[in-house]
Amino acid sequence: MQLRDFDVNLLVTMEAIWTNRNVSNAAKTLNLAQSTVSAALNRLRLALDDELFTWTGSEMVPTPLAEQIMPDVSQLLNGVRAVITKSRGQIDTVERRLVIATADYVAALVGGQLLMRAASEAPQLSFDFVEIRPQFLNRSTRPDIDLFIFPSNALRVSGMERQLLYRDSYVCIGAEDNDALYPGMSADAFLGLRHVGYSALPRVSFNHETMLWDELGKAQNLRLTMGNYLIFARIVASSDAVAILPKRLAVTLQGEWKLKWIEPPLPTPEIDISATWRPDQSKDIALTWLRQALVDIMGD
Repeated sequence: MQLRDFDVNLLVTMEAIWTNRNVSNAAKTLNLAQSTVSAALNRLRLALDDELFTWTGSEMVPTPLAEQIMPDVSQLLNGVRAVITKSRGQIDTVERRLVIATADYVAALVGGQLLMRAASEAPQLSFDFVEIRPQFLNRSTRPDIDLFIFPSNALRVSGMERQLLYRDSYVCIGAEDNDALYPGMSADAFLGLRHVGYSALPRVSFNHETMLWDELGKAQNLRLTMGNYLIFARIVASSDAVAILPKRLAVTLQGEWKLKWIEPPLPTPEIDISATWRPDQSKDIALTWLRQALVDIMGD
């Protein structure tokens, strides 16, 4: 097949199905009828001689060929978008929905200010914050994610661009009336407390906060794990449990809940929170604006 015989718009449909994993939701994203998207998918299947997506009963799962070509499709479409954006000129005319994969607390810390800044500088931009998952990190080049935000020393990713957003440290929080948590306590006493910890996967307790403890052969008395930092405060405020949190978040939550915090009596890593993105996105005007906005917001 020659390029002149191929409808490039079909790749927009492929991208929408890849992102939504559902034809109906893809149609809503594209503002098209579901039958139109289904017809486009069938045309694309014929053109590429592959099913591309198979329905499992709950979602559309990409075939190996779709997995293989989607990064190239994304790069091609981003290039077209860049051409259109440059022809339009300024960021205030760009209409995009940007997907940011990060921890829930990062979204909580920056979401409000990001919306306010976008309202004045880039009113046509909107944002999807999605939970950062191990499968995202294992495939950090996935084209449906525009930006990753996570501790740069928690994962080594090759072939990606990176920019430091801010530095933070960890503290230990507990209920305000929890006398078992106090400054200067011994490491053994601290480890003996009941802990709430972060884990993105069931029955897996490894996390960035305690990575140095593992190297020292120390272990928390983990009694509850979850993939949501923001719920930690509610749990420890109403129990005798404690939790390790980034200091910026702990300071914020202390004003909302009856909490106290101390420096952990064991070494914890510094947190270098970085933005990570694919090289082909470096000159994208919308993502360039987003990265600078995040640097400014998190640097305040």
